[in-house]
Amino acid sequence: MPEDMKSISNKTFDFVNHELEVDKIIRSKFNDSQMSNAKWKKLFMYLAHICPKAHAIWKFVGSDNDGVALTGLPEIDELEETFINHRFWFGPMYYKEIEWVSFPNVVKKRGFETVPSQNISQDTDFILSELIKIGHWPIEENANGFIIYGHR
Repeated sequence: MPEDMKSISNKTFDFVNHELEVDKIIRSKFNDSQMSNAKWKKLFMYLAHICPKAHAIWKFVGSDNDGVALTGLPEIDELEETFINHRFWFGPMYYKEIEWVSFPNVVKKRGFETVPSQNISQDTDFILSELIKIGHWPIEENANGFIIYGHR
């Protein structure tokens, strides 16, 4: 193995330091945390039953993007007490890292945003009505669905 590859492969992710950095970002950027670990877990457990293939756009604290679209939600066995053990493109993540999750009425496939026949519709009214049955959520409805906030 080349020397430069050895140094990369020997690096380990420091979860403790990462969590401290996330906490620092949350304190500096937001006035209020709206969701606890237990509430996120309850939400995702219920969604796994009613709409496991839902399309969602995820925004994470500390991320410069405007959200990342993912098809499907974490499965029940991926929901730990403080984190989601899901194979996001960067690995597992703490619930507290979720700034918001958006559920759009119309999902535009990446690369096909201008091709209406490639759009996917989902019944966000159904998802929202089901969520309201099991709890109170920091939800903001908009013209294209709704957003559940972790932090504001």
